[in-house]
Amino acid sequence: MSVKNEEIKSTASKILDSIGGEANIISVTHCMTRLRFNLKDMSVPDDTEIKKIQNVVGALQSGGQYQVIIGPQVEIVHDALVNQLGRNDASSMIEDDKDVKKQKKSAKNIINKIFDYLAGSLTPLIPLLLAASLCKTIVAIIGPSLLNIVSPEHDIYALFAFIGDAGFYFLPVFLGWSAARKLNVSIPIAMLLGASLIHPTFIQMATNGDQFSVYGIPTVTQNYSSTVIPILLIVWVMSYVEKWFKQHTPDTLKVFAIPFGTLLIMLPISLVVLAPLGGYLGQYIGDAIISLNNVAGPLAVAVIGATFIILVLTGMHMVLMTYLFVTFPTLGYDNFLLPGILCASWASAGVALACVYRFKNKNNKKLTLGYVITWFIGGVGEPMLYGLFVPYKTPLIAGVVSGGVAGLVAGLLELTAHVLNTSNGIYGVASFVGGSSWNYITLGITIAVALIAGFITMLFMKLDESIGAN
Repeated sequence: MSVKNEEIKSTASKILDSIGGEANIISVTHCMTRLRFNLKDMSVPDDTEIKKIQNVVGALQSGGQYQVIIGPQVEIVHDALVNQLGRNDASSMIEDDKDVKKQKKSAKNIINKIFDYLAGSLTPLIPLLLAASLCKTIVAIIGPSLLNIVSPEHDIYALFAFIGDAGFYFLPVFLGWSAARKLNVSIPIAMLLGASLIHPTFIQMATNGDQFSVYGIPTVTQNYSSTVIPILLIVWVMSYVEKWFKQHTPDTLKVFAIPFGTLLIMLPISLVVLAPLGGYLGQYIGDAIISLNNVAGPLAVAVIGATFIILVLTGMHMVLMTYLFVTFPTLGYDNFLLPGILCASWASAGVALACVYRFKNKNNKKLTLGYVITWFIGGVGEPMLYGLFVPYKTPLIAGVVSGGVAGLVAGLLELTAHVLNTSNGIYGVASFVGGSSWNYITLGITIAVALIAGFITMLFMKLDESIGAN
């Protein structure tokens, strides 16, 4: 085994020991940069000790989870940890411990469980959405809207166009997989229910306004392509239906009775109740966010610019991502959340560059510059936040101030994202490809303001170099 593999194995082993071992784990998954643990006893982990582990950037409790921030290596650390647990899929660990059941029924944990379900269902899809959004970006760049290198009839244009669209159109199917995986229910049946929402026949009935019924119960036909909430509601209810069949089906009939029985019960619940309800909820959430943006205007973008790094530090930024996944497919653009996130990101880079300039210690300079490069090229901002902003504190304040300033400018100039893209660093710019030429000018101005505001604000902040960047 290589030295690197031994290092990763050691990191996983130490994390596992520090959180109380397998006996304390209900489930563990990972997103782009974090290990996300659901634990029986959240008081067991010692944040200070876990942060000392090699390859660990930070640790915190948020949204009912214990989160260990790793960075770009999170997937291989997760796999090493799962191997040490002796399970093929650690996300499927479900315990019947009485204390866990009591915790699940506690009213104070309801909100945390909702956030946990949303995060656990959405974060596995980020690579898919990133790849799809970059395909749509290529179309926007090479097509008539920008460089006009190829026409819409060209094969390469058509290829990236339909691949990019597929990533978002089939969201109900993809979410059926990730939500079922999160709740430990049948993935094929959940995906089948998601696929039923976007079957061409059903879509055509919705387009024509045809009447339709399920077992004689009339329902409203809607186009559920690119939707999020309907399938999340469906899989959540399905978890209880499937559980009932597992408990009451004779062993000799379980092979076909559980999946088919679950499907038969879920069809009317899905198509008559949950899917229309989810569709309306998505519309109302979108309208609410649009109304907030219309009322608050540039101030709304400024608030996102100022607070986004705080949300990332607390692990609650996936709440904004959930709203974004609901509203963007409906509107086809965003001039609220993505501009604010862009401002927070680039303002933080400006702050970090100011720290590189001000540091006298060569090691501090090298580390901080590495954080900036990791953010810019690797698209990962957590090392910068946990290696610089948290220990020194004043860079965090500078990031909040400058992010708010940049957000105000972006709001005033009406910067608009035309591609749903949740990536960071240079890749985040891809969100704003499209629209009029003014949008590109606005993008350039916003990035420049964010970098300059971050740099200048940090110049006026105290920077105690004795703290150390580690």
